[in-house]
Amino acid sequence: MKTCEQLTDLEKSVLLIWGKELDYSTTAHYPDNRIWKKIKNTLPGIRDKDLRRINKTLKTSGFILKQPTGGETTFKLSPEGLKCCNIIRDENVI
Repeated sequence: MKTCEQLTDLEKSVLLIWGKELDYSTTAHYPDNRIWKKIKNTLPGIRDKDLRRINKTLKTSGFILKQPTGGETTFKLSPEGLKCCNIIRDENVI
């Protein structure tokens, strides 16, 4: 499990895209294929293998949680993920 400080730049970028798509909210939840499309459009050079590894790291580290629903499996930001997104956004303010 990684902490926010231990994330690589690419992992931070992907987490920030998750946060932006989920409106920096811990209650919003979407299927991961919707977020994958946004990541692929924002970071066109990323390989599927790397994206799977990064998403797995973010999920096992507790930044992204599975949201139980009656239909398709959806994911949401955890409070730790939201906190990390805010730290990353504050670091990147110009």
